[in-house]
Amino acid sequence: MNTGDGVLGFCGLYCGGCTYYQNTMKGIKTKVDENLYTECLGCNSGTTTPWCSDCQIKNCNREKGIRYCLECSTFPCEILNYFMNDEKYPYHKEVPENMKRLQEIGLNKWIEEQDSKYTCKKCGEKFDWFENQCKHCE
Repeated sequence: MNTGDGVLGFCGLYCGGCTYYQNTMKGIKTKVDENLYTECLGCNSGTTTPWCSDCQIKNCNREKGIRYCLECSTFPCEILNYFMNDEKYPYHKEVPENMKRLQEIGLNKWIEEQDSKYTCKKCGEKFDWFENQCKHCE
């Protein structure tokens, strides 16, 4: 498990729930398309997927000098609201609860909780945001 804050997305998502992050932790580059393979070490790292590298939320947080959206005086803003309500990504709706929980228990405990949430209790395999359960033990 990563105990650094690289797995805390600027938006409040847990990067450990991402297939690209999980594959990178296993030493696997993930194929994005015919000519592109990618690795990701989490939003706050220098190694991210192409779409996370140029994320509006990440750029906004960096411009404001804050680590994640909850620290912003305009939380939740229009950009984050759009992100949270994007129907293509239902797991984005977890952001407000993630931020609340992070504030309650602190970063390290939040990471432990999130890691446990995306780890199968039967076999110990990781699953991602889209699966929401272990594909080996369904």
